[in-house]
Amino acid sequence: MKRITLCILVGSALAGCAPVRPSMSYVAPTVTAHDAQVLAADAVQWLAGPLPPAQTTIVIEPPAAGQTDVMTQAMTNHFRATGYGVVQASPRPPKNAPLPKGVALRYLVSALNSGVLLRLQYQGAEATKYYARSARGALIEAGPFTVRQGGAATTTNGIKSREMTLKELAQ
Repeated sequence: MKRITLCILVGSALAGCAPVRPSMSYVAPTVTAHDAQVLAADAVQWLAGPLPPAQTTIVIEPPAAGQTDVMTQAMTNHFRATGYGVVQASPRPPKNAPLPKGVALRYLVSALNSGVLLRLQYQGAEATKYYARSARGALIEAGPFTVRQGGAATTTNGIKSREMTLKELAQ
């Protein structure tokens, strides 16, 4: 009995170390419609690099049903204006429903300090960018997107972050 309890405790502790990716988008309730326009314009402009317009269909995975969301419409409008095909995934798809074809995109918009943190998740990558607030409350870019893919993080100008991959640590 003690052995089973120990295995359960160790398994639970190790599970807490695994990174958890959200299953849908999230938008903090403090994000305004104006914030959403700024964030969506920047996100779509940046995503045009790895996901070319006119060649890519974006499958937006919106926040849970019932959550007030100013980002989904802003993202949809900016993607379409830039030449992307856009499909909105259902937050609660019926069982055995076919998945929409395209590149799945989740966005997580969270309040951080007095600004906003934007995370874009697509094709196994996560691009993150922080926006500070000006004295008047407007969002201001506070740095480049940082992209994490396969355990390593780089900024959009290609400079590797201080975080090292496990392979690099072993050398």
